[in-house]
Amino acid sequence: MKKKIHNIEVAFVSTEKELQKIFGLRKEVFVKEQGVPNEIEVDKFDYEGKHLIAKSSGNVIGTCRLLTEDKVGKVGRMAVKSDFRGKGVGSLILDKLVEFSKSQNLEELLLHAQIHAVEFYKKSGFEVCSDKIIEEAGIKHLKMNMRL
Repeated sequence: MKKKIHNIEVAFVSTEKELQKIFGLRKEVFVKEQGVPNEIEVDKFDYEGKHLIAKSSGNVIGTCRLLTEDKVGKVGRMAVKSDFRGKGVGSLILDKLVEFSKSQNLEELLLHAQIHAVEFYKKSGFEVCSDKIIEEAGIKHLKMNMRL
């Protein structure tokens, strides 16, 4: 098992500078590592949603986005810097996201999990809610949810 890291701060993005830093991390993970086209990685929803940012020693190491409509939250753009994967960063981000979602009286969280990440999301309480494989940006996903 990989060693967990300490002193990770997880908070909501509060400045344009932080937003640009998470866009940089997402480009590194999605565009460079996974081959997602650069032109679709940042979209109009990035300026409508709330973003979490995880930092260690001041460096951005993780992020995810929450969009809400009515009482449902859509989790997306979850990314963790490669050196920090498997060390609890993603779980901390999701914990903060779930806590916030409950405080906003959301009833459900939805996400499209890359196939390799399904078990990770299950550990945080999400369940596969459709066996139909969804292809997004050439990557296979499964729809998952969590009732709050």
